[in-house]
Amino acid sequence: MPDKRSVIVNFQSWQEEGSQQFKLQGELYRLQSAWTLVYRDLADENGVETVNTLFIHPQELMLRRRGTVFFETSFRLGATLPGKMETPYGPHDVQALTTHLDIDLSESGGVVEWKYDLLMQEQEVGSFHIRLDIREEQVG
Repeated sequence: MPDKRSVIVNFQSWQEEGSQQFKLQGELYRLQSAWTLVYRDLADENGVETVNTLFIHPQELMLRRRGTVFFETSFRLGATLPGKMETPYGPHDVQALTTHLDIDLSESGGVVEWKYDLLMQEQEVGSFHIRLDIREEQVG
């Protein structure tokens, strides 16, 4: 049975259009050789909540977002890895070229940070920088 902790995720993202920052609640699971972080984004304009699951391995991340848009891809430093995105307009194959990856986690939290270029049909559709500061939620 994995070890589960309630955590606060300080989510920060930067891209061409600007930056965002949110404090979100989540759960951090300690597995044998990896971590799993589950956190929920704020509801979109249609009231749909997006659930993010981040599978954290020593040298690789895999992100799965479920909401109005389904997005799943992996990140490994220096690699272009395949993924998929499903929007109301249909499915799309995507690729993520990871240019920075920093993972520093312990039972009480830590930092996961990565930068990547998202490609669709061999064309860059955006550059992203994500930083998650994860801290165990203090009760009381």
